[in-house]
Amino acid sequence: MTVYKVERELFEMFPAFKRGVIVAKGIDNNGMDPETARLLLRAASDANRVSAAVEQERIGVWNNAYSRFGANPEKYTPSIRFLRDQISRGKPPRSISRLVDVFNIVSLKWTIPCGGDDLDSLAGGDLRLGFASGDETFAPLFKPFAIEHPLPGEVIYYTPPTRRVLCRRWTWRNSDFSKIRPETQAVAINVDMMMPPFSDADLELALGDLAKLVRRFCGGTLCTHIVEPSNPQFAIELGVGTQISLTTQGSGSEILGLTGKEGAEDKDL
Repeated sequence: MTVYKVERELFEMFPAFKRGVIVAKGIDNNGMDPETARLLLRAASDANRVSAAVEQERIGVWNNAYSRFGANPEKYTPSIRFLRDQISRGKPPRSISRLVDVFNIVSLKWTIPCGGDDLDSLAGGDLRLGFASGDETFAPLFKPFAIEHPLPGEVIYYTPPTRRVLCRRWTWRNSDFSKIRPETQAVAINVDMMMPPFSDADLELALGDLAKLVRRFCGGTLCTHIVEPSNPQFAIELGVGTQISLTTQGSGSEILGLTGKEGAEDKDL
C-alpha cells in the first residue's frame, strides 16, 4: 500500500492550494500517437489566445508561491511558466509519448502544472508533497548519476522511506527514476491549482479533461481524488490485475473502468 499525502505544513503556508490526482493502472503508453501530437499542437496554439490578464494571474500565483518558500521564479521557473515561455518564443512542446502529451495538453488548456510519475518505480514507497530537510537525494531527468540534495525548506515531492525526490521545487524539475517510460503501466498524475484564481469546479473539470484523454489514448483503470487541507491523504493499493483500489480519507473518490482508447464524446476537448 502506498500512502499519498500533502503535509500539513505545506497547507499551512499555502491554504489556497489543492491537488487533483488521477491514479491509473493497466495503461498502455507504448508507441507514439499522431493524434496526441495534433492535440498538443492545437493546445499550444490555443494557449496564445488566452488573455494576458488571465495568464498573468494563473502564472503569477506560482511565481508568488515559489518566492514564499525561497525559490527565485526567475531562476527556477515553475513548469507552467516555462511551458508558456517556450511557446511565446515559438518553441511549442514536442510530442514525447501519449501520456506525456496528455499532461501537456491539460497543462496548456488550463494554464496549470500537470505531470505524473511511474508508480512501479517506487517499489511500494509512500508519496509526500512537503518541505525538504536537505538530506533527501535527487537525480535529474536523464542524469541518473548526477546526485543532488534539495535545499532545506524547498518544496519537494518525495518518497519518505527512501528519501528519494521525484520533483524539486514543487513543479520545477523531474527525477530520472520515476520518469514516464514506454513500458509504464501505473501512474499517479498530479493537477495543481490555487484557489483563487481557480475554483473547485475548475479542478473537477480539469480532472475530467485529463481522465478522458488518458482513457482515450492509454486505456486502463482510473481513479480520481482531490487532496486539500480537510482531506490531506489517501492510500493506493496496486495489486495484480487491472483494478485500482483507492481508500480515501474525507471526500470520496471515483473509480472508472476505462479500458477503451476511443470514445465519440472524447474526440476533442
